[in-house]
Amino acid sequence: MDEHWNAFRSHKRGGLHPNEPPLPLWMIKSLQLTKSSSLISTFSLQFALFLIAHIFIVTGSFFSRLFLIILSTNILPSHHSDESHYEKTCHIDVHRLPKARAASMLVLFLIQCLPDLLALIQSLHRLLTDNKSGGRIRMTLIFFESCRSSGLLLLYLYVFPTLDSFRALFALTAVQFLPMFQSMVSVMARSFNDSFPLARRLSILLSSIPHFIITMVIASSAYIWSIGGKEFDRYLILPLALLLFSLGFWEAWITPNHAGSYFHHLYQIKYGIRKVNSPTRITLSLIRISIGLFIFSHAASSTIDLKPDLFRKVLTSWSFSYSHTRILLLGLGVLLLNYSLRVCTRLLAAMSLHLPSLLHPLTISIPLSLLASHLMCNVFTLCSLGKTLAKIGITYRLVAPFPSLQSSSSFSCVAWHPSSHLFSDVYIALLWLIVSIYRSYSLVSPPDFDKSDEVIESMPAISNGLAIDQSLVVFEHSLAKNDSSLDDEDDPWMEVNVNDPLRIRSDELDKVSTLYVCATMWHETKTEMTQMFKSLLKLDEERAVCENKKRKGDIQFRLEVHIFFDDAWEDQSECGRTPNQFFRLFFDLISEMTEKELSSMSENEEEGGAPTRMLVNTSYGGRLVVRLPAGTLMFVHLKDKKLIRHKKRWSQVMYMYYLLGHRIMDSHMSIEDRQLAADNTYILAIDGDSKFEPEAVLRLLHLMQMKSDIGCACGRIHPIGNGVMVWYQKFEYAIAHWFQKAAEHVLGCVLCAPGCFSLFRASALMDDNIMHKYTKTAQEPRHFVQYDQGEDRWLSTLMLKQGYRIEYVAASDAETYAPEGFEEFFNQRRRWTPSSVANTVDLLADYKRALANNNSMSFLYILYQFIVIGFSMLGPGIIFSMLVFAQVAAFGVDSTSMMMYNAIPILLYISTCFIMESSVQLFFAKILSIVYAFVMLAVLVATTSQIIMESESSHPTVPRLTYRIPGVLAPTSLFIVTMVGIFAGAALLHPQECSNIVHGTVFFLLIPSTYVFLSLYSLINLNVINWGTREAVAKAMGKAPEASASERWIRRMANSSIGKIILPSLQCESDPHVEALERRLEMMDRKMNEMNKEKKKEEVNAFDRLRSLSTFDESLHSKENEVKEISSARRQESTKDSMTQRGVNRLQWMDAEYLQVCERGRLKASEERFWDQLIDTYLKPCINRLQPQEYTVDGDIDKLLPHRNNIAFAIILLNGLLVLAIFLIQRNKEILSFQWTLTDTVGGLTHVKMNPMTGKYEETDEPLEVDPLGMGIIVFLSTILIVQTVGMIIHRVTTLFGAFQELNAMQEACSNAPSKKDDDDLLLEAARSMVDTSNYSLSHGGDGFTRSTGDTNNVLYKLQRARLTQRLQRGAVEEPL
Repeated sequence: MDEHWNAFRSHKRGGLHPNEPPLPLWMIKSLQLTKSSSLISTFSLQFALFLIAHIFIVTGSFFSRLFLIILSTNILPSHHSDESHYEKTCHIDVHRLPKARAASMLVLFLIQCLPDLLALIQSLHRLLTDNKSGGRIRMTLIFFESCRSSGLLLLYLYVFPTLDSFRALFALTAVQFLPMFQSMVSVMARSFNDSFPLARRLSILLSSIPHFIITMVIASSAYIWSIGGKEFDRYLILPLALLLFSLGFWEAWITPNHAGSYFHHLYQIKYGIRKVNSPTRITLSLIRISIGLFIFSHAASSTIDLKPDLFRKVLTSWSFSYSHTRILLLGLGVLLLNYSLRVCTRLLAAMSLHLPSLLHPLTISIPLSLLASHLMCNVFTLCSLGKTLAKIGITYRLVAPFPSLQSSSSFSCVAWHPSSHLFSDVYIALLWLIVSIYRSYSLVSPPDFDKSDEVIESMPAISNGLAIDQSLVVFEHSLAKNDSSLDDEDDPWMEVNVNDPLRIRSDELDKVSTLYVCATMWHETKTEMTQMFKSLLKLDEERAVCENKKRKGDIQFRLEVHIFFDDAWEDQSECGRTPNQFFRLFFDLISEMTEKELSSMSENEEEGGAPTRMLVNTSYGGRLVVRLPAGTLMFVHLKDKKLIRHKKRWSQVMYMYYLLGHRIMDSHMSIEDRQLAADNTYILAIDGDSKFEPEAVLRLLHLMQMKSDIGCACGRIHPIGNGVMVWYQKFEYAIAHWFQKAAEHVLGCVLCAPGCFSLFRASALMDDNIMHKYTKTAQEPRHFVQYDQGEDRWLSTLMLKQGYRIEYVAASDAETYAPEGFEEFFNQRRRWTPSSVANTVDLLADYKRALANNNSMSFLYILYQFIVIGFSMLGPGIIFSMLVFAQVAAFGVDSTSMMMYNAIPILLYISTCFIMESSVQLFFAKILSIVYAFVMLAVLVATTSQIIMESESSHPTVPRLTYRIPGVLAPTSLFIVTMVGIFAGAALLHPQECSNIVHGTVFFLLIPSTYVFLSLYSLINLNVINWGTREAVAKAMGKAPEASASERWIRRMANSSIGKIILPSLQCESDPHVEALERRLEMMDRKMNEMNKEKKKEEVNAFDRLRSLSTFDESLHSKENEVKEISSARRQESTKDSMTQRGVNRLQWMDAEYLQVCERGRLKASEERFWDQLIDTYLKPCINRLQPQEYTVDGDIDKLLPHRNNIAFAIILLNGLLVLAIFLIQRNKEILSFQWTLTDTVGGLTHVKMNPMTGKYEETDEPLEVDPLGMGIIVFLSTILIVQTVGMIIHRVTTLFGAFQELNAMQEACSNAPSKKDDDDLLLEAARSMVDTSNYSLSHGGDGFTRSTGDTNNVLYKLQRARLTQRLQRGAVEEPL
């Protein structure tokens, strides 16, 4: 029979072609007021950011524009006159040197063409690394963008040098010529419509007259100065440049009416429906750069004194005293400013914040520049500004717009004297300005949309540095669901047959996602169960609210809860195998917390409704099905370790194959429907003690629906509990999420999705080499560490190598109980640390495949991970060396003595870990941790005192021009101060978690314990692969642990006559099995006594009872017989033929008194068959396989010991060599270190150094002695810290944007009266073009449901093709028979 559920594969392959608001009400109110840009919201954070960003964008574009105009008007030689008011007042004589003028021309060229060069490099990289980055070359876009670049370069390099700044700014307003001409033609074309009556056609023709007049007035800019200004000789270049510039500004005249026309592709690019593909971008960049080089070289050659050799000297001769160097640096600053303006505008759009249309740079930058030009020429002389410009060899050539405002002697601010015409050209230019402001205002004004529209936001795809205001426009467009623009008829990578009857259309599908909450439980306490179940009840209630109210913007989803109870059965003499006390505790908790709701639902059940609680017998044990108060079904799967494999990884395999294999693959849906179901099914993995709010789940779900390349999203985990170790973990978790996880999220992908709170996409888990490979059993020694010790990390590694992205959502908070005891904490990290290192090494070893498959990873990210794993390997040696020399610097002790004092306990602990049991190791580690905590406290106090003493010390003989390094900047204390400052800054960036910084003191005191002793404990105990202590695992397996040689020797000493007096606590404990047998015999004894009294028979001889007890004790300690009996019993219980307990005996557990409130049910035949096949294939109990505890016994069967010895020896040797090298270099610093003399241009720099003769800190100008190895370690750690800090800042910014976007969903929680603004705030955000996708149709729909694109390379299609191939192969083999 063909098993659809088992269609998943593992093989090597190449690349992958809220009811309650989460914030306080006052905070929501404060943030929501910013939506109306009201003055009341001045104190709101969002309004402050919006105000700062708006001021930055407007002023930045203004300075960029004015700076470029000033540079352009300084290309020609100086035009100097002493008659102007400005020159008489300031007396500034400016000589425009040829190099300064050449630098001005070169800066203008670079500002326009350098972005094209960077885009060319980026597009080439994408084309070479991404198979889907290709496409057709769009010549229409290339033509118009080339026209714009040509027009701008002609204006700035040819025309503007002959004009003054005022006339140059007026010339830029003529860019609106083509839109006005288009408007005139469209109006005139309507007058030729024969369907209109003659009177209407005449009225339309008359209405076109104003358009005609305005168009002609704007066209006058091409010739007015040729008539009025005799000195103007660019009368041919000016109209050509204006025409090209106006034609190139195609965003001003392309409208939605062009959809489906010849300019359809331009319409798609403008409104973000399609991105510019790499071939088009490469071709466009090459053409624009070539045109720019041609215009630049021709403009330079047309100037007499600007020779090619002059430009070479400008680029090669650098000095801050040169004017051309300062001009080049200013040009670089403008380039960075233009890039920052683009980024800032994009970020505002991502926060749904839009610049006011009247204050947009496109509308206001030219008027502001004109106003500034007038003020600088006639009102304020600004001699200081003129002197500053004169230092770099440029000046501003300005004109007063109104002659009445200036004296007759002030006309030398102009390029030429005005002619004696009836009116000045300024009056005509004012009309150009008015039209330009009106057209720009109309262009940047957002249109009105209906609340059900799917709105896209986009920015111009091509950046133009010489017209940066045109690159800052955000276009909005409403895209209908059935818009033809979504078709991919011109994309060679997406060939879809529109007439295919199997093609799934978006409007034919059920668009509700499915969310499975899967919890793995073992032996949790009532408190842990309570907080997990409360979270499930809240999520159930939230689902019902979203389903019933159906508010716009709420995520609609189906919900189903599955809880997998490990080791949930025990043996009872009366009933056989029955659920244990932990399940009964959970059952009582369910009844207690849902008593009222279940009672009301039970009444409905009596009236014929669905049952609320049902018991089902299964192949793996049993199942409890509970209907939660809001209607969600909760399945509690009771796993019997004698019937199915236990532990968390195998529980995950159970729900993956059950929910994805049986529910989806075994369904009767078509392959297309199954693919859509897989794309819109999500699994939320939690632990039995997880606590979360519904909003945290909805954030993860919203992110997964927004970005289709994400395979998993994880939240922020907060440890809870009591005790010192919990305090340590609170700070550790905080800095791990603030720095490490944030940096991984920004630079590449998160490496580990915690199993206590992570959301997985079903289609990602079903892909090759993930779900099927996750069922692989450990065969090699390293597999036991990688697979079984950290299953969450291994699953994450499989997803990353397959090409899926894992993201971190800081706003999705969850809590889980952390280990409170020292031993429990060490044993947990003993599992986590080797697994984390093993999976990271596995990922880095296969980095080529990861880079080929995963677009989110880069070589720099892999290099960063290499540095991090290097620190993990050498961490004990680095921390030990820093600890030793910190004590030397703080206490002034000889380094040799301090090295010996610290090395002795470390070596003793290493020997203890190799020889003694884990309990002795942990006890020794606890003692050493306490001792070193006091040492760290003493180092902290001494270092603080040293900083204070160095800061307060002074020397009277220090020269005046000599500067002393403050004590806080001394090498000894700089590292600690920097770390404290970074952690404090990170805490301020996380205000809701700022209290965790208090626990940093505990973290500092336990650095030796966790970075040295814990690392050694984890390393040397690699052969221990159980989850806790060996005694706990042995007890859970029903087998007494075997004592080591040292433990047996100690117990023999304790059982001696002297040991019973001295060491009574170490005497052998009684066997629990013997104690249970004794209690049972005592009960039988009492019953027999009662029977003997009734029947008057003799009592049973006590000697016979003792003899039977001794016989049982001997059989109990016979290991071989016990293993054989257990193995044979498990084989009998696991075979289907001998499972009589599945009959009458297996139903006896339902007869328990507390379960009588439940109905009884049975599985469908198909599901029973599925579970039988799954258990036989992957989940048979480990009988023939070595049990985990057997790997901790000394003997030939222990395969992990050689693996442990090799790795432990290598890492301990490397750390020992590192410590020895650092020690020897420090001892011979005078020879092996290099000297660093602290000098500057003003004088010498001094530092404070302890005088060994006096014991005081004194100032000295001696060179600092820096050893290369120590400096390398500092650079090593600083690199990690800087990268993580930058990643944290970027991640906090993105998190802040996400918080602002959530204001739309919070609107109804704070406002009772609906308004049109409420409707505007409910606009769909899922279709933002800011999502990085090459085509809008490849992203998700506005309702969060994935659109079908007909891509036959999806997961289900691949599995279907593989199954068909296997069938054909089997048929080919069987046909000859």
